[in-house]
Order: sequence, then C-alpha cells, then structure tokens
Amino acid sequence: MEHASPAVLVLFLVFCGLVLWQIRRARSGRPIFLRKIAGLNVVDEAIGRATEMGRPIMFNPGLDGLCVELFCALACLKHVTEVAARMDMPVLVPVHQPVTYPLAEEFWKEAYAEAGKPNLFRPEECIRYLSSDQSAFGAATAGWIHRDRPGANFMFGNYGFEALFIAESGQKAGAIQVAATHAYYQVPFFIVACDYTVIGEEFFAAGAYFSRNPVQVGSLVGQDIAKLIILTAIVVGSVLATVMAFLGRANPLALLLQYR
Repeated sequence: MEHASPAVLVLFLVFCGLVLWQIRRARSGRPIFLRKIAGLNVVDEAIGRATEMGRPIMFNPGLDGLCVELFCALACLKHVTEVAARMDMPVLVPVHQPVTYPLAEEFWKEAYAEAGKPNLFRPEECIRYLSSDQSAFGAATAGWIHRDRPGANFMFGNYGFEALFIAESGQKAGAIQVAATHAYYQVPFFIVACDYTVIGEEFFAAGAYFSRNPVQVGSLVGQDIAKLIILTAIVVGSVLATVMAFLGRANPLALLLQYR
C-alpha cells in the first residue's frame, strides 16, 4: 500500500477508538449533542401540514442505485413513513432504479408495521417504478405530482437536471418541499426551488438525526471528532511548514534590520 505507514496505523486506531468510545457513551444513556438542522426539523411539520390538508406525502430517493447515498435516503424514508403512518397518511415513492424498488418497499413496509398499521395502504399503489431514463423519470414524477397533488414533497438523494421540473411541479402543487443532497453542484438549484435544503454532510447525518440509534449517533460524533483532529493537524502543519520555510530561506536578524 502506497500510504501505509506506522503513523497512518496509529491514526487509524485512534479514530476507530474515538468512534467506539462515542458509541459506548451513546449506549450508556449519556446525552450526546447533535446540532439542530432546520431542514430536518421541519420534516414532521411538513407531514403534519399535508395531513391537515388531506393530501398525500411524496418521498423521492433520487437516482442512485446500491450505494451509501441510497441507504441514507432510505433511512429518511423510513422516518417519514413512520410519522405519516401514525397519521394514517400514504407516502408515495417514485423509483428510478429497478434495484431500488425492493429496498424502498421493505423500508416502507417496515415503517408501517412498526407503527402498528401494516395493511393501511397497498405498496403497489404507493411505490412505483417509473423509468431508468433520467428525463422520463423526471417527467413521470412531475406528472404524478400534478395528478395527486401531495402536500409535502421530500427529495433526498442524488439528482440531475430533472430535479428542477420535479421541484417546480411540487411548488405549483403548493407542497412544502425539503431537499437533501450530497452533490454540491445540485445545492444552488435546490435552494432556489425548495423551501428547505440539507447540504452535504448534513445529508449523511440525517439517518442518525432521525433515529437517534446509539450506534449511528456514536459513529457520527466520533467521526466528527476525528475530522476536527485532522483539520487541526492540517492547519498547525501548514503554519509550521510556512515558518520553517521562512526561517530556512532568510536570516531573521537581517529581515528585522531591513524593516527597522
């Protein structure tokens, strides 16, 4: 391995230790602070508003296939579905990839079952595979929004150009729209088209934020501490390297005399 060294091994062990320590803290019942994220805090409120209007909820997991981003989106789908199930509301799920369909169906069913209402809605009516073509998927989703007029539209995952006309359709339907994506190039468009936008790292933290699962919360906090350590090391190392280069190329006494 090109970068394998004793120093990397030590850092790896330290970071793993931090994650395990935070997981142990979370399991012990000690309170662990998670910063409030406006876009995630408003999810339950948006579902409540859709319920008051008697309109369904739509959750779009994006274009991803089997990857980390998809499972982050599906964890959020489970939370949205659990809240909607307690209010006897349907959650509509448009699917872009065939492989995503059984996973979304399983998360969807599990959420309704945990809410004690496993047979409230039929999955084949709420979860639809639309198209693997990006343009066709966007058009079909926009048409679904136009017909069923959801009161809340959640877009969690990876998107392309089709996100704009999906969000525009949701806006015309009067839905509260919350978007979350790790794709930096998509963020400006979501900020313009949606009511709330969850950006980058906040998207990956959403599953732990909703579930408060000790393993997920502990892992999240441990990784954040590791990132702070790395950032501090980079800043300190850059300053020391600059100072050493400065001292190595010039006589400090001569420079002081020059600017006296």
